[in-house]
Amino acid sequence: MVRFVWPSGSGWEFEKGNMKRANLPSPSVVGAGSRLPNPKGKQKEVLAVPGKGHTVVLGTAGSGKTTMAIHRAANLANPLTSNAGKVLLVTYNRTLVAYLNYWRPLALANVTIENYHRFALGYLARRGKMESDSVCEPELRKRLIQQAIAKVSKRLGTEVSALFRRPLQFFLDEIAFLARYGLDGDAYIESDRFGRGVRFSRQLRPALLEVRDEYLRLREAVGRSFDWDDIAGGVLEELEADGSERLYRHVVIDEGQDFSPQMLRSLAAAVPRDGSLTFFGDMAQQIYGRQVSWSRAGLDVKAVWKFRRNYRNTPEIADLGLAIAAMPYYGDVPDMVEPDEFEPSGPLPSLVRCRSAAEERRFVIDTARAAAQTGSVGVLMRRHQDERRFTDAFKGGQYLYKRMQTWDPGPGISWGTVHAAKGYEFDTVILVGLSADRWPEPEIIAVSGPETAAAEDGPLLYVGVTRARRELIMTSVGEPTSLLPEKDGLWQEQRL
Repeated sequence: MVRFVWPSGSGWEFEKGNMKRANLPSPSVVGAGSRLPNPKGKQKEVLAVPGKGHTVVLGTAGSGKTTMAIHRAANLANPLTSNAGKVLLVTYNRTLVAYLNYWRPLALANVTIENYHRFALGYLARRGKMESDSVCEPELRKRLIQQAIAKVSKRLGTEVSALFRRPLQFFLDEIAFLARYGLDGDAYIESDRFGRGVRFSRQLRPALLEVRDEYLRLREAVGRSFDWDDIAGGVLEELEADGSERLYRHVVIDEGQDFSPQMLRSLAAAVPRDGSLTFFGDMAQQIYGRQVSWSRAGLDVKAVWKFRRNYRNTPEIADLGLAIAAMPYYGDVPDMVEPDEFEPSGPLPSLVRCRSAAEERRFVIDTARAAAQTGSVGVLMRRHQDERRFTDAFKGGQYLYKRMQTWDPGPGISWGTVHAAKGYEFDTVILVGLSADRWPEPEIIAVSGPETAAAEDGPLLYVGVTRARRELIMTSVGEPTSLLPEKDGLWQEQRL
């Protein structure tokens, strides 16, 4: 018998061509010199979960889910482990791919890291279902749905006039909802209206389906087979008809709460029967859909693992995050995990109230530059329009955007939207523009009402807050957003 000792000190036994667990912790196979932290506590148990079937790991912000997603992918790809094979490590946010690649061990083989839509485009192209312009981009989609509304409205007349008094954004969102959940016909008409704040009578839903069908006909006429919402359904349909050997034996999903049920179904179909799918997620960080649970995708999960140790945030920052997650706009979010252990104590978060946008800009620039001398700083905002306020000042910094190729975690300034910072962390976070008239987003309020806007932008605020490791600074011009909890002692306030 030969005993192999891995760099982390974990032992496995290898005998007659078979590998089995010794009475020691699960191995880390990322190799010596890796940037990736070694697994701790319950994280080690997840590494020992067999590489077959569906596994769900839920964790609070900062609990090491991304770290463990990489470790899990490494273990499943290691040829010395049971049922090893090629692994797809997939995330929703394109920006996060650069972060995953930074932590990726240099010796890690047989693991592909990409975002979901890159996977979808690649698979459909290999199957001959994807031309260079097969995807209907958002602006074209918007125009085609407008045309579909006009055609169906004219055809149906006044019998469903209440439907056609709704704004265009309602139709855009509802058709996207149908695609993301794979709903159609009676299944849609009779479904509960979960996850959306605008009431919609069942009597009007058949007319909405007619608008969707007309949009699909118009889209086909201009040579577009998919849009970014229904491409997952196309992948699922093709995989179900595809009898060839699967490219990946295992799929590991990071930030899984951002994936639609159709995306999860397609990824489950992308692995063979003896393969595995591992889902890592934090339901409090849902910013692309509301009250969406992995269970709606029909995954066959035997057990759910929960990470409650917060390795990122101080208790002061975590307390603010928890208070946000307890606000009424969160509603009954499924599978929430609250932390029970934190990093050492630090300063209270700060809310700086400025008298003007110009004063806010000067304060943010000066504060970010000072903090960047000794640590990493994330200057985060709600809207892309706000990024332009800092383009010149932070030109030498690290701009967070979906096509970024590399990630530098060292001292310096990173800046961009909260969406783009999803999954990242910084020593200091400056959340810009937490003003009552800017957060929630006024356009969402105008289209869907204040309750829906709060339910969409509240989790975004939670994500921004929990990116901070040691210091959190929030700014507003005038009155701060109503999305912040009113509980005393969560932050210190300063007026410029």
